[in-house]
Amino acid sequence: MGNKMRIKFSQMILLLYLSFAAFSCRFSGFTTMNSPGPKLSKATVFAPDFIKVLYKAELTLHGQTITGIIVVKERDDGYQMAMVSEVGLKYFEFFFPGGSPLDGHAVYMMAVLDRGPVKEALISCFGLLFREAEYNSHSHLKMNETGKTVLLTNKGKRGRFSYYYKPLSGEVEQLQYDRFLGTKTSIKLSDYKNDAPGSIVVYRGKISMNLQRL
Repeated sequence: MGNKMRIKFSQMILLLYLSFAAFSCRFSGFTTMNSPGPKLSKATVFAPDFIKVLYKAELTLHGQTITGIIVVKERDDGYQMAMVSEVGLKYFEFFFPGGSPLDGHAVYMMAVLDRGPVKEALISCFGLLFREAEYNSHSHLKMNETGKTVLLTNKGKRGRFSYYYKPLSGEVEQLQYDRFLGTKTSIKLSDYKNDAPGSIVVYRGKISMNLQRL
C-alpha cells in the first residue's frame, strides 16, 4: 500500500471515529426505555385542538434580516403559514399538507425571496413543526437521568429525526433533523400555552429564525 493510500485510509478511519464519538456524546445521559408505559405522551408541537396562532418573527436569511408577523392556521387538509411585515406587506405564504408536511409548497413568495435554496430551507424548517413523530419498529426511545425528558429518534427516507420532549405533556423542547445529504436543522421550543409553543428558535445553516407568540 502506497503512502497516499495509507494517508487516505487513516483519514477515513479518523472521520468514522469522530462521527461515532459525536453521535455517542449527543445522546449521552439517556438510557433506553424497555417499556414506555401507557402514561407516556407522544411528542407534540401543536396540540390536536390547535386552530390559529400569531408570532412576532425575526428571520435572518444569508445575512439579511426581515421582521414581521407570522400567522399559522390549521385547515382540514393541513396547515397554512404566512409572514407579513409590520405594515402588511406579505413576504411569503406556504401550505403544508396533513400527513406529509415536509412536502409543503409555496403559495406565494416575494420576488426577492423567491430563490430555490431559500424556499427549500423555509419549507423544511416550518414543515418539521407540523410533522407527526413516528412510533414504529424503526423508532428508539430513551429517557434522561432525571426522568423529565424523553428522546425519540426515528429515520425517514431523507434523514434522522430527533425529538426531545416531556413524557407527561408531550411538549417538544427540541427538534433536530439530520439529513443524510444536507444541512442539519435544529429547533428549540419553550413557553407552551395550551395549544402551541410560545417561543420557537430555528437554526439551519445560514438561516435562523426567532418566533415569539403574541
